[in-house]
Amino acid sequence: MAASQGGVALPPQLTTEKIQSKFDLSIALALSTWPALTLAIQNSWGGPESVEKRDWFAGAISDLIAGAPDADVEYLEEFLLQVMNDEFDVNVEDGSAEEIAAKIIGLRKLTNQGDFAMVDEMYQQWQERQSRVGSSRINFQLVDRKDDEDDTDWDSDDIQEEDDMMDIDGMPQANKSQKERIQPKIDDDGFTEVISKKRR
Repeated sequence: MAASQGGVALPPQLTTEKIQSKFDLSIALALSTWPALTLAIQNSWGGPESVEKRDWFAGAISDLIAGAPDADVEYLEEFLLQVMNDEFDVNVEDGSAEEIAAKIIGLRKLTNQGDFAMVDEMYQQWQERQSRVGSSRINFQLVDRKDDEDDTDWDSDDIQEEDDMMDIDGMPQANKSQKERIQPKIDDDGFTEVISKKRR
């Protein structure tokens, strides 16, 4: 007798356990592509147990959807934002939570139909990323911009300059041509005077 998932008869080789297993994997993979969560984990914004919180987060999403099978993108997005705020003290406002929620809801539909191609592709991409970068961190660098520069944060020249500043150990070398940091002026009332870049 064939198993059924949501009233739909499944082929004999598919079981509800296999479908749930693939869906759980797809949740973890979708979360691994979320830059806000990745940054929060890499910088331990959720405390020393940030990695465990990510694993819990994937399980909580699975439980949420199992308990509310009619959950839509908006419902899941609200849950994602709430967990990021509660567990990692991150207020995500870039729209990425909606993208991740839509991806998870779409993967739920595919896995319920027994279509695991996208999950398998995501898993292969995740394995390739892991082999290329390992567990490297995302690092940010404070860049002093001139007023005449355009609004892009980087271009190919910046990448080359960063490469030139790296030594063989991968540690950045100090750029001796950088201006000294100007100390803020504090007036008698305790306010900090803002100096435009042109007057520096």
